Amino acid sequence: MVITVDVGNTNIVFGFFENHSLKETLRLATDSGRTSDEYRLITSQFINEEKLERDIEAFAISSVVPPLVPVFRAVSRKMCKKDPLIVTSELPMDIKFDVDEPRVVGADRICNIFEGSKTFPNENVIVVDFGTATTFSVITKDRRFVGGPITIGILPASTELFRRTAQLPRIELKQPKSFIGKNTVEEMQSGIINGFGGMVDRIVELIETELNEPAVVIATGGISHLMQGVSKRITIYDQMLTTKGLFSIYEFVTNNI
Repeated sequence: MVITVDVGNTNIVFGFFENHSLKETLRLATDSGRTSDEYRLITSQFINEEKLERDIEAFAISSVVPPLVPVFRAVSRKMCKKDPLIVTSELPMDIKFDVDEPRVVGADRICNIFEGSKTFPNENVIVVDFGTATTFSVITKDRRFVGGPITIGILPASTELFRRTAQLPRIELKQPKSFIGKNTVEEMQSGIINGFGGMVDRIVELIETELNEPAVVIATGGISHLMQGVSKRITIYDQMLTTKGLFSIYEFVTNNI
């Protein structure tokens, strides 16, 4: 079994792969205060409860939280007796990073880039990741990552709206029954959800204008489903794209060493 660990600012997503297939996932709140022993015990308990393979071949780590990289390196050493594969732009991948600073491209974006290009190998691809930030990753059909806009995430935007306005309530993020809205909650839901959907469509339009070619648009991230029926440009929804991309990078690098 190969265990992937995607460490984000808000959540850590574990993927458990057996025979090249994703069998189970585990999502935890990101906590830099936990020790490697605590994460190891949580992982072991989950493996036992889900009756997964106990023979762990390797760990693959994607992290945008630097302090947790050595923590999960220690978890890998304890559970499979070797260092994990850690995703960076310097790994031997068949992707060209056609940006000014390849070394600072987030590991989660690298996973999205790799899996998006793998899924649609002969097309331009835009991966929209709805996380703590909303990132657009643009991959050309000749497998070049050329950048992409980054803006605020849906959750931080809604939290800030509640925090900064004394008379507006904290709301559940879901698609409203009415676009105009019949009450304050529906009005806020419409403004946030439909506002982000419109933003996505406009940004995709501008990216395609700059590329002078159309692109396939993939949405990922834990709350990407909120855009279903809202964004007109998103064609594929895959909440596990980053996890799948992390495993695909592990397989590619392992097979090409």
